[in-house]
Amino acid sequence: MTGNPLLDLLVLALPAALAALWWTGSGAHERAVEHARQACQNRQLQFLDQTVALVRMRPARSPTGSSCLKREFRFEFTGEGEFRDEGNITMLGHNLSNVYFPYMRDEAGNRIYTH
Repeated sequence: MTGNPLLDLLVLALPAALAALWWTGSGAHERAVEHARQACQNRQLQFLDQTVALVRMRPARSPTGSSCLKREFRFEFTGEGEFRDEGNITMLGHNLSNVYFPYMRDEAGNRIYTH
């Protein structure tokens, strides 16, 4: 290879690390889609496009104190079938941390904004 053992190790380790990051990211994405689908179903909302989009990824600590990646995903849903609204899913590693909807509905069907 290059003759420099440290550089050779880096050349071999970097693609392996990137592949591992992609592999774990794909699993987290699939779990986020399922959590978004279930959260919409529980609130009697329609999960639009059947997907989520990664908005942010950064290092974080899990509730047990171990290091992991915090991934924030955005998804779209509708309650009336007329308007598209955005919700957020936060994953710590492969575990669900938070699901956010910008509003709830009262018994009369009126929106009550949560922020």
